[in-house]
Amino acid sequence: MTTPDPEQALRQTGWPGFRARLFHLYFVLRRPMTLGVRGLIHDRASNSVFLIRHTYVPGWQLPGGGVEPGETMIEALARELFEEGNIALTGPPVLKSLHFNRRASRRDHVGLY
Repeated sequence: MTTPDPEQALRQTGWPGFRARLFHLYFVLRRPMTLGVRGLIHDRASNSVFLIRHTYVPGWQLPGGGVEPGETMIEALARELFEEGNIALTGPPVLKSLHFNRRASRRDHVGLY
């Protein structure tokens, strides 16, 4: 008796696999533009940077997330910093760069503060 390959067991084949790929293609083509924010939090006293570790993405990341409808980028940044690190903004953040994220989608944009 052979042991089943876990990766093979997770792969969808036949109609379910085709349907999943078709749904993904529709999602990529029809999804509206998304806007996200990331915050670079530097502590001068310890010369350290605040990073977070999500369960759904490998590695360490800058804190941040998506901008909700009706929310400004600064409001989203303040919300995400508080949610992910209990960090409150002490002054107006400065937008350092705006990135077009091709790896996730052709419609993802991320502002770095």
